[in-house]
Amino acid sequence: MPTGGGKSMCYQIPAVAKPGIVLVISPLIALMENQVAALKMKGIPAEFLSSTQTAQTKEKIHEELNSGKPSIRLLYVTPELVAIFGFMTKLTKLYNRGLLSLIAIDEAHCISTWGHDFRPSYRKLSSLRRHLPGVPILALTATAVPKVQNDVIESLCLQHPLILRASFNRPNIFYEVRYKDLLADAYTDLSNLLKSARNVCSIVYCLERSICDDLSGYLCKNGISSAAYHAGLNSKLRSAILDDWLSSRVQVIVATVAFGMGIDRKDVRIVCHFNIPKSMEGFYQESGRAGRDQLPSRSVLYYGMDDRKRMEFILRNAANKNSESSSSSNSLSEKSLEAFSQMVEYCEGSGCRRKRILKSFGEEVPASLCQKSCDACKHPGLVSRKLEELRHSSNTHKRDGFFPIIIKSSKDAFLEGQVQDTEFWNRDDEGSFSGEDISDSDDGVEVISSLTRSKISTKAGLDEKFEILKHAEEVYYQNKGQRKQEGSLTDKKAISETLKEASKKRLLNALKQAQERLGDLPLDLEASAIFLEMDCFKKYEKVGKTFYNSQVAATVRWLSSSSHEQILDRLNANSTTLVSTNCKSVTPPPDPIILDHVPGEASTGENQDNIKLKHSNESVEMKAPGEKIELPQIPSFSEFINQKRKEGQMGSSGVSSQYPSRGVQKRILDSQKNGANNASKRIR
Repeated sequence: MPTGGGKSMCYQIPAVAKPGIVLVISPLIALMENQVAALKMKGIPAEFLSSTQTAQTKEKIHEELNSGKPSIRLLYVTPELVAIFGFMTKLTKLYNRGLLSLIAIDEAHCISTWGHDFRPSYRKLSSLRRHLPGVPILALTATAVPKVQNDVIESLCLQHPLILRASFNRPNIFYEVRYKDLLADAYTDLSNLLKSARNVCSIVYCLERSICDDLSGYLCKNGISSAAYHAGLNSKLRSAILDDWLSSRVQVIVATVAFGMGIDRKDVRIVCHFNIPKSMEGFYQESGRAGRDQLPSRSVLYYGMDDRKRMEFILRNAANKNSESSSSSNSLSEKSLEAFSQMVEYCEGSGCRRKRILKSFGEEVPASLCQKSCDACKHPGLVSRKLEELRHSSNTHKRDGFFPIIIKSSKDAFLEGQVQDTEFWNRDDEGSFSGEDISDSDDGVEVISSLTRSKISTKAGLDEKFEILKHAEEVYYQNKGQRKQEGSLTDKKAISETLKEASKKRLLNALKQAQERLGDLPLDLEASAIFLEMDCFKKYEKVGKTFYNSQVAATVRWLSSSSHEQILDRLNANSTTLVSTNCKSVTPPPDPIILDHVPGEASTGENQDNIKLKHSNESVEMKAPGEKIELPQIPSFSEFINQKRKEGQMGSSGVSSQYPSRGVQKRILDSQKNGANNASKRIR
């Protein structure tokens, strides 16, 4: 049944209408707490068992279950608790007493490895049919594709089950995709979207906790009541934020994807995904939290090529890690990549969004069903033009559209001698990604761990590993050189002069607002704006306008919240020309010349020369701070290894010449000892 379609009523009504206890297996403790509290408010006796409860509370519930006629009608538990032998024994006693009337498994897609939220503990629920053969089993989910349905039936050992399936269509939700690469600033666009909706209840999903915090802070500064919600916050603060949102004291909740499962708020009007989800099932479930009251609502997905690269990298990296563990783990990773490819097609396709969603769940419908309730059907020409712009800007144009996701491990490609960057992951972009989830050292860690796993017992084995690394380095630099010849940026991705001028104006306005907020700033505002824009340009010139725009927007946000001292420190630390001419000029003291003096190494004459050099302004050539400082060249991996080998040979020969080895020392001592013994014999 679709999200918000009334699945909970399918086991709550039998609990009220029939005698006995309904056992409900639920994946989340927060979900159980929410539903039990709602049932108790309606006068229905319900309880839940979890690790968060006190020992006294759990003991009281068990005493009630052991009583002659328990008053509990619904008992919520986790799949982990069902897997415990002691609790299964208690369920068997209830079954033998005829007190179990129904077993309901909520979020049943968690049973299947094909599901988007697979949990191994759900697999152990197959023991329910064996221990409790006469109890009806009800499995419920909102996101069961045909493969998931078959897997659930097989895993639960269901015999000839009755399958009731409603349409997955949510006709009251308008589906829309917005392209980050074509927006001046995605933060501003989202803020304008929420403002235009006029204080409606909304959820914004983000991939990272840091984005949740940053985006929520930006919305608050722009007059939108918002709060971040993720696992990085303590439980007390999360509960307070959730209460504020449920009671409408907070308009927008910016959260990670775990938020909202089972949350019973029907008037959510907008659900935004600020990053592309991992699968169509997850996207459908999260976007389906909008409009549960059947009133018009919106689902807006912000799609960026960099988000796609990042998610594809995360999934592929997980696939490479699992490929060596077992074939089942590798198969699971391939399923994740296949599921992600459906989301990419949803974003990059020009066809009806609604039809594509329903097709992924095995439901074939005509395009006329949509009735212009998605952006592709309402504005087909506009969507086609945006996709064409995106193709040119992303440099992934192909005769039949965008490149598909290639489900192939990098290990296989390496063995074939084709170590190349995928179309989703450009090595030149690595430094631009957030260090929280993707770091430059990820590949290095994998190489080191793989070398550690393989036992190297001989020098030949070590040389073989070095040769592999050398070959990988040569191929990398060869491919990097080819990319430089082909051109690193397309015209659409390049940072134009028009964009640079617009960014300078944005930064100038931000500086003026900061001056109004903080008072008189002793700065040349125009020169400061030029400096800040150039700083953004230097950092992301080679990457393109997407990261350049993000850096400009981040600088604008920084100016809106920084103190007087922070702004002056950043600007004055990098340039002396930004200080306003109205300020008194202060001549900086001359930089001291620091002489490293090691006792016993320098002669008196050398020290005198150093003293003369210290006081001579003409003999010392000082480089200006703005000049380019030549750094020593970093050796390649091959040069580094060869250098270390030479040093090792020289070191070993030098040591052997100065100090005899242990064997030589032993022979010397033995000879000395024998000589002493012989001498003593002669004396005797």
